Amino acid sequence: MRPALLPAAPAAKDVPNYRVRVRILSVQGKAPAPTQQFDFSLTGNPQGARFSGPAWSNWIPSTRAGIDQILATYNNANNPFWQVTTGLSVTPVAVAPFPSVKLQVQSAIEGGEVSTTPAELFGPTVGLILWQSADKKIHIDTYTGHGRRVYDQALKAAFLPENQRPKKILFGERYIGSDNDVLSWHEGIKRLCGIGFNTLHPVPAALTSTVRAAGIRKIWGAVYNPPGYAFNFTPQRHTEFVKFVQDQIAPQLASGWTKEEIGFWVTSDEPGWYYPARYDEFNKDPAALAAFHSYLRARGLTPAALGKSDWNQVELIGRQQYRDLPSRRLFYWSNRFLPWASARFFGEVAKAYEEVIRPKVPVLVNFNNFMGLAYQPGPVGNNNQGSNPNAAMGQHDWLEFGRERGTTAIATEDWFGDDMAPQWSFYASRLRAASELGQVGMGALVIPRVSGQRPAGMAQKLLALVGHGAKTIQFFTYGPEYAFPGNCYSENLAVFKPLATGMRLVAKAEDLLFPGKMKTSPVAILTPQSSPLWDLEEYKNPPRIIDGTNPYMDAGRMGYMVEMHGLFLALQHSAIPVRFVDEQKLTEPDFQSTKVLYVTAPELPAEAAEGVLRWVQKGGTLVMAAGTAGFDRYHQPLQTLEQAAGVRPAAPIRMPAFQYADAKVTGQLTSTTTALPVFGEREKLELLTRGANQARLALRFTDGTPALTETKVGKGRILRFACYPGLSYRHSATENTNGLPSGFSEGWRQLIVQPVRDAGAELPVHVSKPLVEAPALYSSTGVAVTLLNWRGTAQEVRVTVAADRPVRRVQSAERGPLRFQQSGNKVTVDLPLGDVDVLQMYY
Repeated sequence: MRPALLPAAPAAKDVPNYRVRVRILSVQGKAPAPTQQFDFSLTGNPQGARFSGPAWSNWIPSTRAGIDQILATYNNANNPFWQVTTGLSVTPVAVAPFPSVKLQVQSAIEGGEVSTTPAELFGPTVGLILWQSADKKIHIDTYTGHGRRVYDQALKAAFLPENQRPKKILFGERYIGSDNDVLSWHEGIKRLCGIGFNTLHPVPAALTSTVRAAGIRKIWGAVYNPPGYAFNFTPQRHTEFVKFVQDQIAPQLASGWTKEEIGFWVTSDEPGWYYPARYDEFNKDPAALAAFHSYLRARGLTPAALGKSDWNQVELIGRQQYRDLPSRRLFYWSNRFLPWASARFFGEVAKAYEEVIRPKVPVLVNFNNFMGLAYQPGPVGNNNQGSNPNAAMGQHDWLEFGRERGTTAIATEDWFGDDMAPQWSFYASRLRAASELGQVGMGALVIPRVSGQRPAGMAQKLLALVGHGAKTIQFFTYGPEYAFPGNCYSENLAVFKPLATGMRLVAKAEDLLFPGKMKTSPVAILTPQSSPLWDLEEYKNPPRIIDGTNPYMDAGRMGYMVEMHGLFLALQHSAIPVRFVDEQKLTEPDFQSTKVLYVTAPELPAEAAEGVLRWVQKGGTLVMAAGTAGFDRYHQPLQTLEQAAGVRPAAPIRMPAFQYADAKVTGQLTSTTTALPVFGEREKLELLTRGANQARLALRFTDGTPALTETKVGKGRILRFACYPGLSYRHSATENTNGLPSGFSEGWRQLIVQPVRDAGAELPVHVSKPLVEAPALYSSTGVAVTLLNWRGTAQEVRVTVAADRPVRRVQSAERGPLRFQQSGNKVTVDLPLGDVDVLQMYY
């Protein structure tokens, strides 16, 4: 985000003339001899200057042609700020010892300021920058001088002593130096690391000692994608992957780092692919088709079940190529195969990293499909076949990716501001579910460029991540902006202090946060996996359902997805942790520990629906929203759960939510205390009068029609909303308090969370006030409870934590030691809570 006070990038006519000169102070530690000659040149001026000894060189002026030339270069042409980078070079420059040459650079604006700044060279170039400050004055200096004048004060104000920085949870950053001046590198790295980073992207080998001196003990690296991008079926791929990893880390080893000092590696950024191009590619590749056929056989499918006479006829198909049930099966499994195959591909890449570096080294794959959709129909993104009726976008299903151990650190990113900081908990809960399925780690990519609107916004983001179990966090990216324009946060000075605050809190509680793990929650939300394949199937060229690069959970989506997020939000505001589950989990033994399950998906595999019903009969509580589970995985009618609930919808509900405002008020629901506005489509339910399960009408809409039914099924029960309670809860927040959404309906929140209370689910933490989230991480030494206050104002809270053992002391990362009460396994603490804190309870 561009700070409001900074003007836009300059036109050539607005760049003033300037001039530059230099003088040499020493060469390899000795003053230059009076006869020793040097050549000096300025970018954009073909005329250089030769000078001798320690005297100043002649001034070299800019030229208008030169200014036009430098403005056309990448950095200047892409910079949204009023910054113009250029440079000078001095030769000869010896390469050893390091640095070789010390000099002074004097630069002057025509009719304006003159700047004199030292430089220490390990090569010939010194960066120069012209910039405009908030008062509209134009300045000129070297990169070193610019850093001292623009960044120094803000970063010093956020500076953390080394003993207040995190040591174990990895926070990775990158300093992008752009010249051969040791001072610009050294001072920039030192400033950046001073706000808490402990892992740095590699710098030139000669600067390794500078990085270590700044307190950095680990490095990280990144590549856009591994060989094959997202798929690789070649027989020799393991050898290819191993060499790929070896080639990536070789420069770092040569620079003096060891394999043990490699903190993490990013191996893919925002993976995704387009249809029908991938169908065509796979159908022409015998190895890919062989893998597809093997995948189908493993799921008990035959050519006949897919409408074909033999395997030679079985090829991948798109959304407008199915006509009957067999071809529906083929479409479904075609588009489940690709993300599965890609997850396996990435898993093989991760194993190569582990083989070359060390077991379990964090290897991040960074997703940008923020709801985790594996299929988005229509002309999404930059699909060059967008007009094709089979056009769609494919990406990874996060939970499936975890099941297949697609990598060792599953991650996503946050292109949203501080007002949406609570959303990190939604992401992190789903990442954690994926990581637990693969028994791997979870990470994140944080974008400070879009933060800084609230004093504690960045701290809340970091603690939402770490509090949910993230151990590897990359930041994108400090810069400076002039080195990588359009991507950096160096100019967002307001974000430094909040970022350092988050780092300080993590460091204070790191002894419990780092080893801590969340316990499996008894409350689960199903991640829809089959349903996205059937969205908008009535359209030949559908409107866009956009998951890739869309950080808004309430727009550009289908209603059942928005509903999932809304339900999570109500539980989050009630300090109820959530376990996200996939369709397969519903049939697995460890799901039986779940007490309450929320389902929003219109489609559910028949075996998953049967598994849920058995679980309900044993005592589980199932909560269903409008349109839930009326179809099987092939979008064929499925009555298993509707009949168990004792209801019959008059018609299927499948509401699009292309824009946030699309969810209109459609009536009211009468609760025990008030009438609650209902947003989005409503379902007309008929209560069945026959059958073993008789539904009870629990609540009505104000027009008298059923709004919520309750049905006892065996030892459990099924609750069926005839609307979208989560969506209605989200839309009830029509206010803003200190930069956070507010005004959430207490009535809707209570309706959503009441099944958890009624089920007697044992929760790790209870908080006396709503809108306070409290994820708890447990370890052998104690419990770390991260308190995230999403109300927007400070409040006094009582926090009760279920401890595994007697607690000997309690402290707050913000307030120090706290008094506490202990009764059985419950530990209670009273404290004033600002925006964020961490309770540390030691056994």
